[in-house]
Amino acid sequence: MSVILLGLLAFVQPEDASVYYGMDMNLAQFSRYWEWVYETSPYGFRTSQGSHDMEHWYQIYEAKSEIAFAGNFSLRYSFRALYDFDFSMYEHRFEPTMRAAPNLYLHLVVVPFYFKKENEAGIGLAWRRGSADWLAFYAIAQHLDHNLSIYFVPEGPDRDPYTRIPLKFEVDARRELRWARLRLHAELGTQSAQYLDWPDSSWYEWERDRDRSFAWGRLELQPLKNLWVGTRFSWRIDRIQTRWPVQDSLTADTVRDRYIKPFVSYSPTERLELLCTYQIWRMDRDMDSVSYRRDYDVLTALISWNPLPVFVFEAGYQRSWRYRYNDDTLIAEQTWPPWRAGHAQSRLLFNFEFRFRSGLMFTIKQGIEMDCFPEGTFSYPHNHTYVSIYMPLAFFDDHGRSKD
Repeated sequence: MSVILLGLLAFVQPEDASVYYGMDMNLAQFSRYWEWVYETSPYGFRTSQGSHDMEHWYQIYEAKSEIAFAGNFSLRYSFRALYDFDFSMYEHRFEPTMRAAPNLYLHLVVVPFYFKKENEAGIGLAWRRGSADWLAFYAIAQHLDHNLSIYFVPEGPDRDPYTRIPLKFEVDARRELRWARLRLHAELGTQSAQYLDWPDSSWYEWERDRDRSFAWGRLELQPLKNLWVGTRFSWRIDRIQTRWPVQDSLTADTVRDRYIKPFVSYSPTERLELLCTYQIWRMDRDMDSVSYRRDYDVLTALISWNPLPVFVFEAGYQRSWRYRYNDDTLIAEQTWPPWRAGHAQSRLLFNFEFRFRSGLMFTIKQGIEMDCFPEGTFSYPHNHTYVSIYMPLAFFDDHGRSKD
């Protein structure tokens, strides 16, 4: 009975609803070739979308451009939106840019949001050589208009001004050599402070501190001809702490999410590539009532064949292992049909990629169920479909910043 009660009361993350979440996030990720094309182009659009389950889609949209408007002045624009279970975000980022010296640029940063209280603004300094190598630093004030947006809000639960607004410091870099590629993005958030402006009710008076930092990137090395080795990595921490001074009580919630994903890629011929990745993904969430931990290991092996310049075919295998814990107690996996139950999941992959002369690229990725073969495969063969699109936004070739 106690085991059943624990199963009913166990804390889980929203994305835990999909036992294939770890494999799906690998499937949704853009390939190394797509990353290289997007990063080294001054302007482009890409999206990756797929089915989480019967209710949810995973969607990510990214776009960027730069267009000159007067002498050494240009305007950089980037857009990013992400929808993932109960999480969603969007960001329009404008950067009026001035070339102060050869390869040296000064930036203003403006990030407007639908809710004015979330607006951001800052400054930046960047060294850029072409569109493949750069190093940029930014200092940005977050939630800049929060206090102003609640100026006419009466005292009560909706009036929560900052005494110290959050800041973030960004580093964005890319470097490419004949035998190596490095990509790094990091954001260090400072601690902010808020309080509830409601003097008539001591029960609802609180103070809140929050800070958020993260980093992600890739390292690729070519020790031998036709052989690439390296890793992707990501690290994130999000902390929030709320105090009720009158009651001398405190609540806290800290999320730590990180992974490392080493890979080996070997191309015996120009048209053939053998790729193997292994992702080690760990997440911890410490709250007042319970601590939660999720451990993912995801293996992906692919063979890519490029018979025509316009077409790439990939076939491969994925297997993931997921273990979740509440206060070090293992959470049992409950899946349907019953033969899918367990901590390990597997599937075959078949990917069809089209690369057109215009620069447009389109990929369909299809998973085929492989648990309890052949019964499971033939009973429920479909195991999630993902689609990716890349568009070069060729309009900016004539109107954008010169490539030098």
